[in-house]
Amino acid sequence: MPHAKSLRAIGQSLEGLGVVAFVMQKDGRNYVIQADSFPHLASLADKKNLSEKIWDLPGLAKKTNELMKENGSLSFVPTYVSWLDAQGRKKRRKRQSAQASGTMKLSQLLRTVGRHLDRLEPHAFTISWSAMGATIHYELADGQQISETLSLEKIRELTLRMRFQRSRRR
Repeated sequence: MPHAKSLRAIGQSLEGLGVVAFVMQKDGRNYVIQADSFPHLASLADKKNLSEKIWDLPGLAKKTNELMKENGSLSFVPTYVSWLDAQGRKKRRKRQSAQASGTMKLSQLLRTVGRHLDRLEPHAFTISWSAMGATIHYELADGQQISETLSLEKIRELTLRMRFQRSRRR
């Protein structure tokens, strides 16, 4: 699955959890996320919208425990990310006005960063996300290490440009 789709799906989960600052690292095929403000698993049962319910659906308690690692990080495995993506697609089909507010949402901004990474095809990467923007450290296949800092405004601009390019192709 492309990073753009994976990062959007993970972003929807993080939105539901209220996480605004985190570090995401690509660990093999998994995405590992560390944040200072992850809620405790017990508080996840109180969530009511779709992106929040993914944490407490019957049969997912074991999966949730697998996501939460002993060190306090979350590890998103490919099968779970695919499931999150499918749930997000269902939700997006029902909404008509997502285009207007999409550039402000963490999930859409992460999708843009993911698309940027898809074009670069890094061997490994780390994203440090904050309210100010993102710093992306990545290693290319040839071993070259690169670091980029993108403000939220720059990421929003890239999001709009990506959306405009998609609409012109239709």
